Amino acid sequence: MQKILTIDPIDALKISIQSEKEMYAFYKKAATLVEDEDAKTILQNFAEHAAQHKQRCIDKYSAVSGKKILFLNLDKRHKLTTLQRCSDDPNDAIRIAKKNEKELGNFYITVSRRFMQSDLRQFFRELAADNQQHLVLLEASFAEPLESDENEDQENVYGQLIDDSSPSNG
Repeated sequence: MQKILTIDPIDALKISIQSEKEMYAFYKKAATLVEDEDAKTILQNFAEHAAQHKQRCIDKYSAVSGKKILFLNLDKRHKLTTLQRCSDDPNDAIRIAKKNEKELGNFYITVSRRFMQSDLRQFFRELAADNQQHLVLLEASFAEPLESDENEDQENVYGQLIDDSSPSNG
């Protein structure tokens, strides 16, 4: 995670807008990589959540700064450099998604602690809570893939369990 000692609310909101924009693109791409319809739906919903978060950040930016964002052109200091792009491999994409959700949630929690204004603290805590929910859903929905040798052993064990549980002659 990037070190954040002090941060201006405007800068935090700019980083948030850019990060949510990147997460939207990430989840849109990740949804195209999976074949399972349930997995695809989860990832598409995350993309929609990122779009909603981005809009909330834009609205908060306008409320705090009194300005509207017409075009977001940010330098490196306004980007969360720990977020990774979506891989072309679905398993890697899910691993990266988990990491990105954790990183973005940590960013929001850290930023929430840097402000005196309770509305800004609460705003960033809500975003962090949403990211935590995404992480929990990712962890629950997408198990880590097994190595091929382990996978074969697991299938054999499963087959043995089924054979052992079949009705006996008695």
